[in-house]
Amino acid sequence: MSNLMGERRKRASDDGERSLIKAPSSASLSSAGPSATSPAPADLERAARKQFQQDVTPGFVYVLAVFSAIGGFLFGYDTGVVSGAMLLLKRDMNITALWQELLVSGTVAAAAVSALLGGYLNGLFGRRVCILTASFTFAIGAIVLGSAPNKEALLVGRLIVGLGLEMYLDVEFGIASMTVPVYIAETSPPHLRGRLVTINTLFITAGQFTASVIDGAFSYMQHEGWRYMLGLSVVPALLQFLGFLFLPESPRWLIQKGLTQKARRVLSQIRGNQNIDEEYDTIKSSIEEEEKDCGGDVLNYKETEEVFTSHLPLES
Repeated sequence: MSNLMGERRKRASDDGERSLIKAPSSASLSSAGPSATSPAPADLERAARKQFQQDVTPGFVYVLAVFSAIGGFLFGYDTGVVSGAMLLLKRDMNITALWQELLVSGTVAAAAVSALLGGYLNGLFGRRVCILTASFTFAIGAIVLGSAPNKEALLVGRLIVGLGLEMYLDVEFGIASMTVPVYIAETSPPHLRGRLVTINTLFITAGQFTASVIDGAFSYMQHEGWRYMLGLSVVPALLQFLGFLFLPESPRWLIQKGLTQKARRVLSQIRGNQNIDEEYDTIKSSIEEEEKDCGGDVLNYKETEEVFTSHLPLES
């Protein structure tokens, strides 16, 4: 009996020691704050904010992407519709092989000439103004093509369309890219940027497919079916022009030009109720790094020139 009582007392004392040992460790964990494995409160807040921004994406972002991608649709439509129109033009106007080559290549020639100013205008006036100019120019060219009384007017219309198409192009820092994808990328939230930029490629394919359908639909007309083929492109061009009258400029371009307050308003408009401070700081830091890199390139060029000229023989 005494042995049994002694074992119970020993167990009770051992349990008490274990509880005393465990209690301080749990208390110390609670008082010591976050451990090395647990995330800091700032990281948790940043992750929660990022998740909220991914879950709540304003529909206005998709409107921007769709209206911008109409430029890709126009590009695909113009490159696809001309083949069907040429078949009817040869029959209605009896144009020679030389004029066929001029009408087809005139758009490309005009685009090549205007490419010399495309990047400069894009950086000077912004993405929005260039897209507005492109859609307006394309609409004028489509009207001229649809109402052309002779082959000379057709050539003028093709040249105007070429100018409009090239206004979508942008050459910046030696890298060729299209203004429409640049605008979509600069206005899209980071987690949707790649997905929304691909909309432009989808619209290019859609434009080529639509051009094939239009060519097939109007190829059965006895006379002047080419007018509808070439002139119907005015519809998406005017749609894009009217839409961009109410769409904002790229916030990145605004920050580049020092219009910081307007850039913050645009970011607030396209991000809804989300916090824009972090994205604004990221864009600004990226622009500053690019400017620093450009300045470094100029400095390196000057240093290389000085080293080279220092080894030249002096004039006697």
